[in-house]
Amino acid sequence: MFLGNPMLEIALVSVVMVGVSQILQRKLMDKKGMKEGQERIKEKQKRIKELLGKEDLKSKEEVERLQKEMMEIMQKTMKGTMKHMLVSFPIFILVYWGLGATYSGMLIDLPTAVPVIHRNFSFEITSSISWLWWYIYTSFSLSIAFNIVLKIIKKVRA
Repeated sequence: MFLGNPMLEIALVSVVMVGVSQILQRKLMDKKGMKEGQERIKEKQKRIKELLGKEDLKSKEEVERLQKEMMEIMQKTMKGTMKHMLVSFPIFILVYWGLGATYSGMLIDLPTAVPVIHRNFSFEITSSISWLWWYIYTSFSLSIAFNIVLKIIKKVRA
């Protein structure tokens, strides 16, 4: 522990990790290309739906061609996603290991109760949670807030 407050320390680590994840996403993933790929897939799916109602050989061949094109687009999208995962995975594993080693067995006392699922899949609403649940809650919350701020900044600049 470096600040003496596990709740604050884990939240700060969460802020850093959300920032790292966002930076890696922006550097390693082509969001514009992925969005264009998704649009092309939607168009092809719409065309396939139209063709599936027809029974002629030409329609069936076109469906096969469109499905092949969709697979190629999805493969390119997966490449970008995999690159991000391969780079970020070791970083996150090291951080989780460090957090687990530092805060193992420690409970974080929250001012309000939150839902928790235990290892045996039992459900509880409690105000004392493990470091992992605190990390999950802060990471998700901060990630959502960070994305909202980035969208607002993007709209202001446009």
